[in-house]
This record gives sequence, C-alpha cells and structure tokens, in this order.
Amino acid sequence: MRPDLTPEEIVRLDKEAIYLGNLFTVDSDLNLPLEGKLGSKITWESDKEYLLTSTGKVTRPEFGKGNRKVTLKATITYGQVSDIREFEVTILEMEPDFKIVDVEKAYVKCKPGCAPLLPSVVIVKKDDGTYGISDVNWDDIDPAMYAKEGQFEVEGSVALTDQKAIVNVVVTSKEEEKAEPVDVVALPFKLDRVELRDDIFTANRDRGEEFLLSVDDDRMLYNFRDVAGLDKKGAQPMLGWDAPECKLKGHTTGHYLSALSIAYDSSQDPRFKEKIDYMVSELGKCQHALEVSGKYNYGFLSAYSEEQFDLLEEYTIYPVIWAPYYTLHKILTGLLDCYELGKNEQALEIATKIGTWVYNRLSSLPKKQLDKMWSMYIAGEFGGMNEAMARLYSITGDEKFIQAAKLFDNDKLFIPMEKNIDTLGGMHANQHIPQVVGALRIYDEIKDMKYFKMAKNFWDMVVADHIYNIGGVGEGEMFKPAGQIGSFISEKTAESCATYNMLKLTKSLFRYCPEAGYMDYYERALYNHMLASQDQSGPVGGSTYFMPLSPGGQKAYDEDGNSCCHGTGMESHIKYQESIYFYNDDNLYVNLYIPSKLDWQEKGVEIIQWGDYLRDNTLYFEIKGSGKFNINFRVPYWIEKGFNIKINGKEEKTDTHPGSFATVKREWQDGDRIEINIPFTFRLERTPDVKEIASIMYGPLVMVAKSDNTEYIELDADENTLAEKIKGTDDPLVFELNGLTLVPNFMAWNFPYHAYFKVK
Repeated sequence: MRPDLTPEEIVRLDKEAIYLGNLFTVDSDLNLPLEGKLGSKITWESDKEYLLTSTGKVTRPEFGKGNRKVTLKATITYGQVSDIREFEVTILEMEPDFKIVDVEKAYVKCKPGCAPLLPSVVIVKKDDGTYGISDVNWDDIDPAMYAKEGQFEVEGSVALTDQKAIVNVVVTSKEEEKAEPVDVVALPFKLDRVELRDDIFTANRDRGEEFLLSVDDDRMLYNFRDVAGLDKKGAQPMLGWDAPECKLKGHTTGHYLSALSIAYDSSQDPRFKEKIDYMVSELGKCQHALEVSGKYNYGFLSAYSEEQFDLLEEYTIYPVIWAPYYTLHKILTGLLDCYELGKNEQALEIATKIGTWVYNRLSSLPKKQLDKMWSMYIAGEFGGMNEAMARLYSITGDEKFIQAAKLFDNDKLFIPMEKNIDTLGGMHANQHIPQVVGALRIYDEIKDMKYFKMAKNFWDMVVADHIYNIGGVGEGEMFKPAGQIGSFISEKTAESCATYNMLKLTKSLFRYCPEAGYMDYYERALYNHMLASQDQSGPVGGSTYFMPLSPGGQKAYDEDGNSCCHGTGMESHIKYQESIYFYNDDNLYVNLYIPSKLDWQEKGVEIIQWGDYLRDNTLYFEIKGSGKFNINFRVPYWIEKGFNIKINGKEEKTDTHPGSFATVKREWQDGDRIEINIPFTFRLERTPDVKEIASIMYGPLVMVAKSDNTEYIELDADENTLAEKIKGTDDPLVFELNGLTLVPNFMAWNFPYHAYFKVK
C-alpha cells in the first residue's frame, strides 16, 4: 500500500485502471486481472457463464443466433473497502457453417522468365448463394512452364473445401493494354474558402473546436514521451484505448493532430497553430530520442515499441497485439495534415522518416507474408496506411513511398472488388473501408485503373446493399451479407468510424464522377449519422461509437474512452463544409443545402447561401461579383413534389429529375439572386430483407420516435396513408403520429428512440 493513499483511494484508482481491451467484438478468451496495481483484489462475475465465464473463457454462440451481450462484474476490494465496476461484453457469433459449391477461376499474367505472382485467395461461391474468399495453396510451378511465351494452368488447394482452385497463367512479353484513365473533373474548395452559416452545424462545430482548445497537449504526448524515455512534464496518463497498458495507444494523438490542422485550416485561429507547432516539435524530440537510443530502427515513431510490429510478422492474433499499422496510420496522417493544413515544415520531416521506416521494414518481406498479415482480423488492420504513403509520395516525389503504398494491397479485399463480386459479408467494416480510400489515393498518383475500379465497385455495392437508413454500415463492426438490413438492427449498428471513411471515399470519387448519387448518399450520412453522433451537452468531445437503431435505443458517447470513433469524431464535427461545393473551370456544383458563404477566388465572386432547408425547404443564393459560369444544383433522389428554381424572382426552366443536377448557365451579375424550393415529403423506406420493417423519412431526414419501448412499434400506416396521418406541431421539425413524437435523428441525442418501425 502506498502510504499517501487511503484504502478508498486505492480501490477507486484500481477500479478506474481496469482495462480489458475492445469489448464490442470479442471472439477469444479475455484476460481478467485478479489484482490491481495498487494491491486491491479483483473478483469477477458473469451473468451468462455459458458464454463468458468468471475466468474469462469465451464460448461463442452458434451462427444464426446472433451476437450476444454479457454483463461482466468486477468487485474491487482492499481491506474492508470494496466497489463494483460493470463491463458490457459483446460475444461474436460463430462464423457461418457453409459449404463451398464453386471456386472462381483466377487469371494472371507474367513475362517470360519471371515467376507469376499467384493470388493468395480465391473467390468462392457458397451454398447459400453468396460469395466469399478462401485461402489457397498453389502447387509448385516448374520454371520451364514460364520460360517462354504461352499459357498454362496451376492447381491449388482451397481452405474449407476439397474442391480445387485453378489459375490460368498467361506468359507474354506484350505489354498489357491499359484502360484509359479517368481524370479528375471537379475539386472541393479549401476549408477556409467556405464559411458555415447554419445554426445546427455551427453549434456542433463550435463544441468540437472548444473541446480541442481545452485538450492538455502534454497528456496527448504522455505515451510518446514514455516510450522515448523523456520527461512527461507532470501530465496525467490517458485513459481507455490510449491508456499506458493499451496496445492501441497513440491513435487518438494522431486524430488530434488532424483535428487541430483541420480547425486551423478552416478558421486560421492562431490558437490551433500554436498547438500544432508544440505537438510537432515535441513529437520530433520523441522520434530523435528513439533514434539515438540505439534500440529502434531509423525513422520509427510510436507510442509503444516496435514489438507489436515484430509480433504481427509472426502472425500474432488480436488481442495479444492490436493493429499496430492502424495506429501508425493515424500518427502519420496527423503529421501530414500538420504539414499541409497546419503549415508546419517539421511535420513533413518527421513523416518522411516514418515513411522510410515503413518502406525499409515491409519491402524486405515476401508478398505471401504480407498477404497473410493484412488478412488477419484486427491485428492486421492498417487503417489507410496505403493512402498515407501515396500522399507522402505525392508531396515528396520519392518513389519508395508509392512502392510502400502498394505493399498494403490486400488480396482478400482487392481481388473481389476489382471483379465486382460482393464478398463483404462477415468482414470487419472499418478495417476495410480505409483500404479502399487508400486504393483510390494510389490511383490518384499512378493512374492504374484497377485501383479506381476497386474503389468505385466497392462504393456501389456498399451503398446499394449494406447501408442502414442513416447511411451507416455494419452491425457489431461487421458487414453482413448483401441486402441483410432488417435482420441485423441492434444497439450496435453503424460504427461512426465506418461512416467517417465512407464520406471520405464518397468525396474522393465525386472528384472523378460528379454525379448526384454520390452526394445523395453524402447528405444521408452527414445529416442522419455524423450530425447525430455528437454529445450536445457541451464541449466534452463525446461522439457515438455505434449508432443504436434497435427499438428503444439510446446514444452513448465516448468521452474518456478514446475509442477509434472518439478520434474520428474530433475531425468530423469541424469539417462539415468540406463538400458543400465543388468546382472546375466553368462549373460550380452545389452539393449540399447548408447555409454558407463561398469565396470562389478563381472567378472573383462570392456566393452566399442562406435560408432554412430543413424547416421551410427553401434556400436562397446571392452572387457577389460577376462572371460567366454554370451553377449545378443537386436535385435529390427523394423529391416527389418538384424542384423549383427562380432567378431574380422569375421561374427558371431546367431539366430536373430526381438524382441529377439542374444546370443554370448564365452570365451572372453582381446582386443576382436565386431561390430554390425543395418540398420535403414523408415516405417509408422498407428494409430489403424484412419488408414489414421500415423507417420514416422526411426529405433527407430519418425521423425517429421518442420511446423507451424495446419492442418494435407497429404503425397503422403504409406508403399511401403515412403522410395524411402525420400531424405538424409548432416546431417545423417535430411531428406527431399515432400518439408518437417524431423528430430528426440528430435531435435525439439524450433520449431513447425508435429508428425503425413495423408497418403493414
């Protein structure tokens, strides 16, 4: 016992220090500590011993029974003093018991004398009609087979079946005919060129910025200084996923760097710049200390040692290690943001050293080893390392960085995405969405069309078959089979990180394909998930991890747990304006109807958007300056009562149909005014697999009902009668239906609600 602590303080501190890892997706035994660091005794009790014993042994439910929740209770005792802490644990169901009925034939090419690079996985068809991925071991190839031009087949053994895989190898000296690359045709504006003037979005942004300014920088540096052996300057250790004993520590600091950079780029507030410069300078000292210690390879910087990376190369599973490259991605991206957005030159120096460390480490590993590493659940999760390395290449021009980016190619995901076959069911959503964002960034740099096809195909299949009404994806962090939405509505739907990354992907694809469908999805996810994910009680930095969509669900906010979604939340709420407008030489795309002021410097004009899109469905635009250009207004997919445009009071005739852009071509004059009326209507959106389960939509908004009932509410309404049965109130965003109060999801931040209903 420490003489300066009372038994009550010892119990309290040991209680707070208990850390069990990620309890949202448990698939292996837990290590339950029996003693606290300060000497208290810990005993455990489970309310479902058959799933999780008091010793930490996990028995997963059979496939089809669903993930199960277990309450695990710790009793912390020191002398006569004791206290209790409860943990909610989600035990993942077993993988499906399926039979492989067919194996897709694979094709590869190689040059004479060069051994073909065979895929590490093959696409398989299951007996339930869905597709998946299975590991394959190919037979040895006689070098004589590829010594000269021709073709031959190689057979392989496929995991989980006695069927054989076949790959057709074409040996040719001819260069493969490459598809014509797709060019960027529209660009977003820098954040400081778009000023938010919307009360709902600005309130969230202001809370987010105030939180960033309140953060103790030295606390964010605690783990980095600790591993580097530097003075921690009296800072308190971080908690949750960034606690000193956690294996993901450092990731929140990376997000913090990005959030500071975004806030500075948007506001030009010198307080953010001061924080950026201090953080970068101190991280530089940590990197230098690691280097001169002689214990670490050149360029390494993290909040822990290189051991996790060593163990990953030995295929050590989660939770023994926890996604080391994921954490590194957050740090590297944060530094690149500090350089590009925060105008800090040292940040690039540090990032370049990290990139060199990554290249030196991974370039020496065989592809077979990399394939196995990246296919591992959680342990092999690398976030968007491919994106960060491609970005570093773009900045520096150093070829080794684009080579390093391609070393993160993940056969398990990329092969089926290139072939446009949906194998996502059962895959960890946020482990793989950032990889696709990275694939598109690689395309940005080298114009290899396979990366573009992967990204576009992935987006198409996710948005068509895997999203909930709010635009979020995944249940318990996992993709479910295509079209399975109503069957997987729970309190752990729609991880916020996944939507954060889907919005990044959507924004990036829109640059190449400025089609309304991308921004229709963007609007859905922005209003109904991102805007709805913040704790509105004050500047506490809290964001949702999951967005509950089950009956009677209520949002919980991660403030001190430092989860991945706490990290992305720091960024999401301060960059709402990033996709309102896009442009090219002669076109302005108005993607989102959010009051704002645009400074289009290239045209020498300002465009002011005001009005109340959500409450009276009308927006106004005023042109400050003059010039000839086209304004393309997004016509939402959901319109039922027209899309009306007036210019200077006169109705403008345009070709408007849902899911398109209405283009106005004009020589604009200073003071020109545009009025856009977009009437909202009520409609039902039924889930594709359970037709009696539906959500109520009002224009772009998911409307939820205030209720703590944990059973589905049955509505006496259908598509033909819904609108007539909904009654308005004094608040234009609050309605009544069958005695229920309906509000947009972003207003349901502190009470239980229903996002889906049973209908006729």
